[in-house]
Parts: sequence; structure tokens; C-alpha cells
Amino acid sequence: MSQGFRPTSSQRQQRLLLLLCMLVSALLYVLPAKSVVWATPLQSPLRQTIPTATFTPVPTWSCPLEIGRAVDYALSGMPDFDQRQADWQDPSGSQVWTHCGPAALLDVLWALDSLAEPGGVPPPTVSDGHGLVTSFGGWDDHDAQNVPPLVEDWAVRLGTNSTLAGTELAAFEPALQSYFLARDLGDVYGVNVVASPSFEQLESWVAAEDGVVLLLGFWEEQGPDQWVYLGAHYVALDCVEPLNRFVTISDPFRDAWEAGEAVLGFSPEQHPYPHTAEVHNDAKYVSHDGYRVVTAQRPGGIAALEGYLGEQMHLQNFLEQNRVPAFESYFGVYAGPVPNVQTAIDYAIVLSEPVAFRLFLPVILKGS
Repeated sequence: MSQGFRPTSSQRQQRLLLLLCMLVSALLYVLPAKSVVWATPLQSPLRQTIPTATFTPVPTWSCPLEIGRAVDYALSGMPDFDQRQADWQDPSGSQVWTHCGPAALLDVLWALDSLAEPGGVPPPTVSDGHGLVTSFGGWDDHDAQNVPPLVEDWAVRLGTNSTLAGTELAAFEPALQSYFLARDLGDVYGVNVVASPSFEQLESWVAAEDGVVLLLGFWEEQGPDQWVYLGAHYVALDCVEPLNRFVTISDPFRDAWEAGEAVLGFSPEQHPYPHTAEVHNDAKYVSHDGYRVVTAQRPGGIAALEGYLGEQMHLQNFLEQNRVPAFESYFGVYAGPVPNVQTAIDYAIVLSEPVAFRLFLPVILKGS
């Protein structure tokens, strides 16, 4: 009688292990599903409670007037002149400050004049080797006491408060062209008004050491896809940071960095805060306020400043001010609250080497 096949010791161990695996599988199958938890990497409690680290590049700033470059005339880079001085208010009696256009423009003119200045003698010694900014008295053109008459002169040239509260955008091009020609600087400077500039355009202008005034428009979302134009405000562009898409501005109405209202910024020359508006007439005292550039939601918009309106009081000063005719069909009354308002970069006034003078119109807008 045959003895048949008899498994070896090793084979018996393998069969026993297989049988054990089958029993475990059967047990898992009959148990309630909630008793079995498969913790894949994306579902594990540890991954759910600890966010994945996101690398943020170290900011690398680029500025048309680098801090410390024009030590004698603009020690802290772009000046930051304040519009809240003298009687620079709406003559109708509303008591809002209206001279942001002339003040922001003077920031830029002062910076360009400092770059071109051949001398190296600081105020109070009188030394003026470039005619873009000139003195209104027996002092140097970059003396602090020259700021008020310069702003007032530009308010007249731009027709501030003559046809609307604030300054018309259309006034900048002819006023600047006339000014350059009168000072034999027509072959040195030109002006270009650009609608809805992109962050990349801001970056290119700064890299070229152009002077840029931005017109910030305040747009409120009062319903789904219903945007209302409230008014606008002029500021000067200081610097750009391309890796994280930040800009810093010289704001004639606010000192957001000094007040702790901006996410980042610069004040190279320390000075007490709060202070009176006249302190920043000395160009070494500035508050360069930083904001991230995000996508604008308003019709036809490209870029906006994230978190610009920290408080309602900042918006109240510019309701109905500096209005642009292209947006009149969108104009409306502020409903509140502030979080529903976006600060779009509606226009850029670019001072650079001579270019073809033209006004770029915005993307075709559909009236509300």
C-alpha cells in the first residue's frame, strides 16, 4: 500500500501560515466596517492636524530710488509727503483732504530729481543742479520748507478741486508735458497713463527707474457680480517684491506701516509716531506701506491691494473723490461694511524717458 505524499516540515509551516492569514481575513470581513481604520498618509490624524509647510521666498525688494542712494536729497528712498496740511481740503466745506494727487506726484518728481541731481550737498546749503524740482524761496529745492509751496503749485497746475473733489486723471498728462517743456526737459521725461496695470508692468517700471503714481479705485460688491464705484485715491509706487508679489507705496493720507496697519513696510529713519503731517516734509522720514498684489474683482480689473482698507475712516475721506469718467456708470453710494470693498489699481501715471503720449483706456465696461 502506497504511503502517498507526506509534506515536509517547511511545507506544513507554510500551510499553517496561509490558514492563519485566511482566518484573520475572514474575521476582518465579518467585523463592522467602522472597526477597521486604514490610515493612509493623506488621511492620518497627524497629517490632518499639522499643515503641510509652504515655502515663502525671502523678500527681494526692487526700488526706483534705492534707500541710501540719494543720501543728500532722499535718504529713505521715495519721499512720503502728507496731504493733510494747511487748507488742502474740499472747498465745499466737507472737510475731507483732497490733495493726494499733487502730493503723490511730488513724491515722484522729487525722487526723479534726486536721481538726476549732479551735486552732493545736502540742505540747508542751496545746491540745485537739475530743474525738475525748483525752489520757491531762499532755500534749497529739497529743503523741507519747499514741500508746501510745491504741492500747492501742482494743485493749481492739475486743477485740483476745480471740476470735482480732488484731481482729474486727465489733467496729469497735459500739465506734466507743459511743465517738462517749460524747463527744457521734454527730451528727458515723458508721461504715459496706463489703465488697469498688471503687477508685471509695475515691476518693469520700477526696474527702469521710472516714477509711478497709482490711482487706487474703491469698489464695493453690493450683490452677486454687482460692483459699485465709490471714489479713488492717488499714491506713489515705492518698491516691488516679485517673488511674493508685494508692493510698497508712499500714501499721502496714511502712514499704515508706522501705525501697524500694513503687513510689512519700511521706515529707514526712525521717528516718533504718531506725529503731525509736517514731519514727513523732511524727505528722510517716510512710511513705506507694504501690501500684497492680488487679482482685482471689479469689472475689467487686473490688480488690487490686499487689505488696504483697514478702517472705515480711511475710505470715508475718498468717497466721491478723484472720480474717473470711464467708471461713472458704476458710481454709487457706499453701503458698507468695509470688507466688501476692494482697492483696485485702476490707473498708473508713469514718468519715464519720452514715449508716445497716449491714454490707454480700460477694458470695455458694461454698465450696471
